Amino acid sequence: MDEKERNRLKEIVDDLNKGMELPPYNTGSERGYSREYKEYKKEEKEDQRLSRYERLCIKFSEILDIRAGERTQEKLSPPLSLLKWDVTPGMVLSAAVGVSFSMFALWAVLFLVNMLLGPLIPISIMVIAGLIAVGSGAYIYYKPVYDAKNKVIKSSGEMILSILYMVIYMRSSPNLEGAIRFAGLNLEGPISKDLKGILWDVEVGKFNNIEKSLENYTRAWKNYNDDFLESLQLLKAAVNEPNKERRESLLQDSIDRILDGTQEKMKHYAQGLKTPVMILNAMGAMLPVLGMIMLPLISVFMGSSITITHLFLTFNIMLPGFLYWFMQRILSSRPPTVSSKPTSEESLPTRGKYLIESLNIEIPTWPIGLGIFMFIGFYGIVGYLIFPYTYPLSEGAQEASIPVILGGSDGASPLAMLMRSLSITSGLGLGIGTALILGNKKRKKAEENLRKIEQQFPTALFQLGNKISGGTPIELALEEAAESTSDLEISDLFKESSRNIRDMGMTFEKSIFDESYGSLRNFPSQMIHTVMKAILKSSDKGTHMASMAMMTISKYLDNIHKTQERLNDLMEDTTTTILMLAYLLAPIVSGIAVGMSQTIITAMYELSNSFSEIEGEIGGSQSGVSEPGFTGILGNLDTAIPPEVLQFVVGIYLIQLLFILGTFYMKIREGENKTYRNMFIGKILISGMIFYSLSLIIVSVLFGSIVQGVPT
Repeated sequence: MDEKERNRLKEIVDDLNKGMELPPYNTGSERGYSREYKEYKKEEKEDQRLSRYERLCIKFSEILDIRAGERTQEKLSPPLSLLKWDVTPGMVLSAAVGVSFSMFALWAVLFLVNMLLGPLIPISIMVIAGLIAVGSGAYIYYKPVYDAKNKVIKSSGEMILSILYMVIYMRSSPNLEGAIRFAGLNLEGPISKDLKGILWDVEVGKFNNIEKSLENYTRAWKNYNDDFLESLQLLKAAVNEPNKERRESLLQDSIDRILDGTQEKMKHYAQGLKTPVMILNAMGAMLPVLGMIMLPLISVFMGSSITITHLFLTFNIMLPGFLYWFMQRILSSRPPTVSSKPTSEESLPTRGKYLIESLNIEIPTWPIGLGIFMFIGFYGIVGYLIFPYTYPLSEGAQEASIPVILGGSDGASPLAMLMRSLSITSGLGLGIGTALILGNKKRKKAEENLRKIEQQFPTALFQLGNKISGGTPIELALEEAAESTSDLEISDLFKESSRNIRDMGMTFEKSIFDESYGSLRNFPSQMIHTVMKAILKSSDKGTHMASMAMMTISKYLDNIHKTQERLNDLMEDTTTTILMLAYLLAPIVSGIAVGMSQTIITAMYELSNSFSEIEGEIGGSQSGVSEPGFTGILGNLDTAIPPEVLQFVVGIYLIQLLFILGTFYMKIREGENKTYRNMFIGKILISGMIFYSLSLIIVSVLFGSIVQGVPT
């Protein structure tokens, strides 16, 4: 059945349903769907509320109604199904064509008006703007594809944990519905919502049993993560396996399948990253910097063909945009990994605030960053306010009085004028970097401590399970496990649980989960909370089952940790290259480029003045230089890109590049961890701006003094 036929049938069904009251019926009673289902539907409705993109697609489909071909159906149907967007491939195609045509028509009108009036805007910039029409249509068309990949990335860590949680549950209770409910309730994110949706589709009668509902769900993930789907199939097979040993083997295979598959994918991913990183290195640092060195010279000989606007569009909009898109494209194929998650955001320090321990108050960090920017950039801001001219000085600027801080009566100092520009960009980079570091310092410390405890948890859990398996009562087992792990921070979990049972008469459950006195209140780890819930459920069937669950879970967690370490080892070569580019190569080469451009402009300006003096003394007709001669060419210095303007462009581009490299590096290493990403970006911004400033100053002083010291 094609798309047009499905739409026609949908309209018929909608007409039949008009005026029909659907459950829960408004009978005036409290009967109907359960409160949990109503809450789920409320969340689902909020999540599935038509976005601007969906409304745009529906609107253009009413106007154009383009039918999607077979290739478009194959390309767009899977991501739309995964995202659960209420649009069809034909609607997306209609929106892409409609937006592209509208943007092109608007550009054509602006181009015509611009030509009639001047042109007010350079033709080259108008041509570049025309690419937006094509790009807008491509963006609308490929948005579902990239959003689906982003969902896979955000769900990556949850995939492994969801399989682990379901296996943990089914070790004690081989019930697929219970396992899905257990995983759905103890996860947060896209996979959690999907698992809850599987359950509610059965509850409301959309499917007769959980197996069919799960099968329907797996269709949406086909071709996105086959290892996840195969693990789910193994779990489903384990439920129907009567043999206990065979069932245990299937459960083991399900977790091994997704871990081994992840490791194999990461191996291929790491191997395939070498070429993209080389492209990122060349396109992000080497080639742009080579162009920056030549730009001042080119701008002199080409007159006004290259303007500051061209420079800004190329280096601060188009190039960073391409690099960010290229980075996201590389990251879209990153295999899933597990990251540490807190039980709630409130359980860890807030990002963006810095604790003053002496006063015990938290302050936002953005005013600190702004203060650093104003302090470092004060020289540049004041310099431009009192003398808003750039080097080389125009005739009007030469007549104005030059402030002492920029050279004084002896004339403008090229280095001093360049430094005022540098102070602003350096202050911007250092201010942002400092604010990011201070705003995430306490949060990172808490997350590192949480990660450390999670790494210790498998060992402590194995010790506890081993004690219980020998017949030791739970109170004594907790004490003995705490003593055997006394050198680990996780031992406090067992110590406090034992104290609650012994001194306060609590049950095993209360000693761990009590909101006021439970031992877990000091360990805000989602993984530890979930595992302890699974152990508690196993303990209902006896201490032997609880001890088996503890030792089995300990083994699984240890395997996940080892897999994560292997993945980091596989990525070592690639991440080292990115670190070298971010910390040293990009900042130093950028500083050298600006310093050399300043040297070139200064040299040409000095030569221009020398030839002008010679021609004035000898006479233009006897100088041997015909017009337009060398002096005439050098007379185009007024159209050259000023070094300090180039420094603004390069300095801002360096900040953008370091942000992209920092995001790229941390998403490869840590996934979607914002704290680690912000801290790393802050560090490379500070070190990068320092190396950039030092390189620029050294090159400018060294070669500038040589140029100015040459006798004329």
